[in-house]
Amino acid sequence: MLGIVVILFVSWLLLKFIEGKNLFVLGFTPITTRGLQFLFGFVVMALLFLLTITTDTWLMGIEWAQNPDASLMTLVHAFWYYLKSIVTEDLVFRGALLYLLMARFGPKVGMLVSAVAFGIYHWFSYGMLGGELQVISLIYVFVVTGCIGFSWAYAFQKTGSIMMPMGLHLGWNLTQSLFIQSNPYGELLFQKVTQVGMPEWSYLVYIFAKGLILPVVVMLVVHLLYGKSSESWLIKEEKR
Repeated sequence: MLGIVVILFVSWLLLKFIEGKNLFVLGFTPITTRGLQFLFGFVVMALLFLLTITTDTWLMGIEWAQNPDASLMTLVHAFWYYLKSIVTEDLVFRGALLYLLMARFGPKVGMLVSAVAFGIYHWFSYGMLGGELQVISLIYVFVVTGCIGFSWAYAFQKTGSIMMPMGLHLGWNLTQSLFIQSNPYGELLFQKVTQVGMPEWSYLVYIFAKGLILPVVVMLVVHLLYGKSSESWLIKEEKR
């Protein structure tokens, strides 16, 4: 929590002394509207993950078993952990810095820089830069996390708020932890028992395609809700 407080304080300083703004430009209010955007983002991303895990199960012949250690308390702890982590990451990658980049250089540049930074960040968060480097894995993680980061930055640009990106982020991370092994919380409800698998190159094409289709779907959903506008997002925010 201390880290979040520090990030909020630094964000306030940057917004105050560079643009003369405060933290409310990140779209925390009106509370009801932003809360609904957060919830909508969560549901959309949770459903998309469930769709992908269903596809994985069908294509790779995965069999699942219920985790015998599953408990409500573990789910609560996992929710709190992932909530803190996504708030931290979104404040960094889709918070004040994204706002300032978009204000100074335009939405496209801001979203692109945010996406690139998000992709590179995952090399470190996944611990991929130590030991033997696997180029294909590095490319995969950069492209997939970068593209999904771009789609979440797009949600920020279209809604004028960080709340929907946070909901999207939490929806993916939390739902994924119900099935996928991860530290400190993973396979919360189900564990993989067996998997038939796919030929190496087929699998590679599949995971890249899946990783690229997801952000496209997210942007299409956001676009359908908020549509196109000839006005810049900054002008629209000033009019609210």
